[in-house]
Amino acid sequence: MRIVVIGAGAVGGWVGGRLAVAGHTVTLVGRPALVQAVRREGLRLRSPDGEEVLWEVTAVASIAEAASSDPYDLALVTVKSYDTEAVIAEVKAAGLEARYFLSLQNGVFNEERLAAAFGAERVVAGTFLNPVSVPAPGTVVLEKRKGGVGLAPLDPGRSVASWVAAFNEAGLPTRAYADYRAMKWSKLLLNLIGNASAAILDLSSEAVFAHPRLCRLELRAMRETLAVMRRLSIPVVALPGYPVPLLAWAVRWLPAPLLCPLLRRLVAGGRGAKPPSLLIEMRRGRRRTEVEDLNGAVVHWGAQVGLETPVNRALTETLSRLAEGRITWDQIRHRPETLLVVVEGMAGRG
Repeated sequence: MRIVVIGAGAVGGWVGGRLAVAGHTVTLVGRPALVQAVRREGLRLRSPDGEEVLWEVTAVASIAEAASSDPYDLALVTVKSYDTEAVIAEVKAAGLEARYFLSLQNGVFNEERLAAAFGAERVVAGTFLNPVSVPAPGTVVLEKRKGGVGLAPLDPGRSVASWVAAFNEAGLPTRAYADYRAMKWSKLLLNLIGNASAAILDLSSEAVFAHPRLCRLELRAMRETLAVMRRLSIPVVALPGYPVPLLAWAVRWLPAPLLCPLLRRLVAGGRGAKPPSLLIEMRRGRRRTEVEDLNGAVVHWGAQVGLETPVNRALTETLSRLAEGRITWDQIRHRPETLLVVVEGMAGRG
């Protein structure tokens, strides 16, 4: 197959690289540093089993460069959620054609954005649950084998069996889901764990859950999310390597003193040494983060179904203000009590 990866960072680089190993023709669209590294040294895939260097992968710096007269079989979209609309505009402007678009992005809005642009019958929803990192341009590291890929069609009449088979043959453990919303919202629940609080405070997720009051704050945010899912009639489903229904049960019913140490071990075992995604964006000095598509999604859909989500709203607003420079990081980083006061103040506004 001919595959183009739009946004070849950690996830796009690893998945695109594995598909190339399996014999597919892969074009990576990434930053200039990635392009230069791949052209000079090949794409390096490093796993617990060793390192592979791929010279067959093509790397380009723009969607326009990737566009050609022949359509791609698959366009794999792995950009940050806030860049999805811009990618759609660039794909259309460049005339890049693909039979299918697969989103392996965080959040629960991207598939609908792609469907509005290209048709639901051409869109596949995806989740990626392996911890991967990019220590240097052109080098992608699989930190742990735990996890895998989930795929689901937006159009219930479509099958993703062929894609599941292709991914499994490429060494990407993959399973199919019938309900894409259940898959994406269950991943959202995992994405929220120790993410926004860690980014605001510049702390590890483990440190967040080691702090009793911060842990309770995290539990409130997760319970708000589960309440919204129930109101939307979206079930919690197990994801590759992650028994999310068991996690949801524990969040609903276990007391904080028992649950917090378990969550601390969960984030340590799931992410490895990699910081949570929102903290990575803050440390890179990004003016925008994915919090609007994570905690902000809970706020959005809570409003749609008549549920208050004050903790998720406070975390979303606080992190957005930090990223935009309306609050300086020094005012709140490493200060859990300050964050708790801010959240309670915002939550009290109603």
